[in-house]
Amino acid sequence: MYRDSTNKRFQPVSQITPSASSDAVNSYALGRSEQEYERLREQARRFEEATQLILRRAGIPQGAHCVDIGSGPGEGMRLLRRFAGPSAMVTGMDIDGVLGRASLRRLEDEESGRFEFHELDIEKADRIPGGPYEVVFTRLVLLHLRDAVSAVRKMYEAVAPGGLLVVQDFDLRTWETFPSFEDSDLPRDVLMATLRASGKEPLVGPKLPEIFRAAGVPEPDECWRTGGMAFRGDGGIEVGLELLRSTLPAALRLGVVTEERVQRFFTAMDQRMRTDDMLYQVSPTMVGAWVRKPR
Repeated sequence: MYRDSTNKRFQPVSQITPSASSDAVNSYALGRSEQEYERLREQARRFEEATQLILRRAGIPQGAHCVDIGSGPGEGMRLLRRFAGPSAMVTGMDIDGVLGRASLRRLEDEESGRFEFHELDIEKADRIPGGPYEVVFTRLVLLHLRDAVSAVRKMYEAVAPGGLLVVQDFDLRTWETFPSFEDSDLPRDVLMATLRASGKEPLVGPKLPEIFRAAGVPEPDECWRTGGMAFRGDGGIEVGLELLRSTLPAALRLGVVTEERVQRFFTAMDQRMRTDDMLYQVSPTMVGAWVRKPR
């Protein structure tokens, strides 16, 4: 059912402000707040099947020592534990220690198995501590980094001989709204422009093989592209709107969009969410690549 647009989703753009710990240019471009953390959890749930596919194809060994780089809300750690079994050790690492520690507590309450968390800035760290790991996994992290190649090199160095490196990231080009209207693709355009203005690469997903090669990693054993569609009644469009809302403080500060243009978009989307039963979005495509390290 469509949710009433009088709530915070369509608040005036002038009321959107970055959280106190948001540093859009120097780190995570989407800010840090409880609202953003909940968006991350919902996003992870919506792309769970895509992650299950790549983990199944890669073949996560039972009892593996796994690490999730950029573990965020902990949903990737949850999947690694379920694939690797009750004897597995799953470590999460993320630049956001507040989110990481809260996610660890949630996992310990909800799942059996062994979990741990370490605060880590993958771009500043010389190496990933605690390795080697039988599985090094990362999802939707590289597009937030200035140097994805260096990060992938560190990840591969942390893989044990015979172990797996599994990487997933977006191809944002597929994110479109139908039926289209003026600026209907503003969420995609603003996110991509904000990432570029922050010195990051918004097309990491389709460039994964190229990034692997530049990092000295062998050609992926497999690459998979998975996508979906979101409709007015299933909440998926609202997830995309929350992604735009999380991006706006940085986008406005960087000058990639104006308040007036964003407000026109929200007004138009509000009207269509109320009246157009056929409104839908093609979601960003999730691109996954995995490689097994030679013994």
